[in-house]
Amino acid sequence: MKKFLIVSAAPFEIAPLVQRFEMKRVDFKVAECGIGAITAATKADELRIAASGRHVLFVGTSGTFAPFTVPSLCTASRIVWLPTCERLGLGYGIPRGTLHEVRLPPAQTRSLTADLPEMTVVCSPSISLEAGFTDDLLKVLDPSLCVENLELFSCIKPLLDSADRVEIVLGITNQIGPDAHEQWLKFHKDVAEMTADYIEEKL
Repeated sequence: MKKFLIVSAAPFEIAPLVQRFEMKRVDFKVAECGIGAITAATKADELRIAASGRHVLFVGTSGTFAPFTVPSLCTASRIVWLPTCERLGLGYGIPRGTLHEVRLPPAQTRSLTADLPEMTVVCSPSISLEAGFTDDLLKVLDPSLCVENLELFSCIKPLLDSADRVEIVLGITNQIGPDAHEQWLKFHKDVAEMTADYIEEKL
C-alpha cells in the first residue's frame, strides 16, 4: 500500500482531502510548507525528511495568466523561479538572463495526475498584481500555459530528491491582476473540494 505525504501551504487547502483519506483509511501524513516562498524555503529540509520513501501530493492554489472564468485543476510540467519584477522587466536575475527552473518527470510516470492539464508554474516571493511578460520571456514561456504559485519552487527539489514519487495538484482560483485576491477568496474552498474529489476518484 502506498504511503502518502500531503504537502500544502496551509491546512484549509487540504482539509477536504484529509477527511477523504481518513475515511478511506489511507496511510498518510501531512506537512505544511508554510505560506510564501521564504517560509517554504526554511521548511525544505524538514519536508525532505518527511517525504522520504513516500508518495508526495503537493496541493495548493494558483493564479492564471490566461483569461479566467471558473476554477479548475492543473498539474505542473516545470517550475520556474520568476519574481514579478523580473517578469515585468523591472529587474534581472543573477546571472542576468538566467531562467531558474525545475523540470518534472513525464506524465506517464504519474499515477494520479497524468490527465490534468500540464502548466508551467511561475513562482515569485509575492502575489502578482500585473500579468505582463518581457519580450525575451515570451520567447521561452507561453503565458497562457503559466500559473503562479508562491511556494512550489522553494521546496520542490528536496521533495524530488527524497520522495518515492511527487505529484502536484494546483487549483486555479483567480486571474493574475488587481482582483486576484478577491477571486481567490471566492473560490479557494471550491478548489479544495475539487482537489479532494479528483484525488479520491483516482485512488
